[in-house]
Amino acid sequence: MTKLVKIQIKIAALLILVGGFFIFFIYYQISQNSDNHTLIDNNQNEEIFYNKLDGTKTSKENQDVSPIAIIIENHVDARPQSGLSKARIVYEILTESDITRFLAIYDLSENLEKIGPVRSARPYFIDLASEYRAIYVHSGGSSEALNRLRNDEVVFNLDEFFGYNSGYFWRDDKRYAPHNLYTSSELLSQAKNNYDIVKFSDFTSWKFKDGKSESVQNYDIKINYSEDTSYQVIWKYLKDVNQYERWQNNNRHIDDDGSIIEADNIIIQYVQTKILDEIGRKDIKLIGTGKLIVFRDGITIEGSWQKKDASSRTMFYDEDNNEIELNRGKIWIEVVPTDMEISY
Repeated sequence: MTKLVKIQIKIAALLILVGGFFIFFIYYQISQNSDNHTLIDNNQNEEIFYNKLDGTKTSKENQDVSPIAIIIENHVDARPQSGLSKARIVYEILTESDITRFLAIYDLSENLEKIGPVRSARPYFIDLASEYRAIYVHSGGSSEALNRLRNDEVVFNLDEFFGYNSGYFWRDDKRYAPHNLYTSSELLSQAKNNYDIVKFSDFTSWKFKDGKSESVQNYDIKINYSEDTSYQVIWKYLKDVNQYERWQNNNRHIDDDGSIIEADNIIIQYVQTKILDEIGRKDIKLIGTGKLIVFRDGITIEGSWQKKDASSRTMFYDEDNNEIELNRGKIWIEVVPTDMEISY
């Protein structure tokens, strides 16, 4: 074998060795990329579940809910409230004179030791509770509301004064009646079990999205339910956290445990309102359609609300008649008369 042939054989062997290493390297990279792609695909295909009330992430077991709708009062003697900051959805509406009350919507996963003070029912609150097929929690009510509840088959009526329902409430002796009635997540869960309310509510969920600040500055939303500052509301937009902080009577609105009341969405719903008597009771039309302003991400969206009948969901649409997407998280709906001015 000549010297030249030996050199050629060595070169060929070296090329084979280098080629083999190169092929192994390419295969290894492809294999690694394939594994990473599989992980990414697995992550993308992972099923995510959302709470039907506020659009926040939850487990598969907790995606369907049986909402609890509780009347919570806002009289100055009822402040500070308990559990209001943890409600997923809150409606604020005028009741007597210039005094407002809240309808707070929970699903009991909040696990609250104290909720209230609980007050009496009004017909328009029933219209709202009906949207959720909710357990409607209250203490007595107007004659019109109580007559309606006797024959209502949409909501479940949990009235302190009906049957043995008083066992699901208690009076706090640190306050005087009627501003001292409370309940809790545990007691309401017992009521659900005792009355065999185990089915999930079949209600339409709103559209939700992840929040992202679109505002360049902070600003305030001012709602004057009354000339009395006690019922003047300010929502302050906090750009850094993309949330709205509630102020009332020129003070930050906080719960009894010190929790600040904040929301991810503020909705102004204009409704036809009529005064019924000298006490100032109201006839409020929540069925039909009307003007709407949604505050979300530090921006303003004008549009309209629509509700076909008592048990239908109130839907929110922009000026192009597209359903408005809300941010995942807490929702406060300020129901106001059509002639009330809102500044922002």
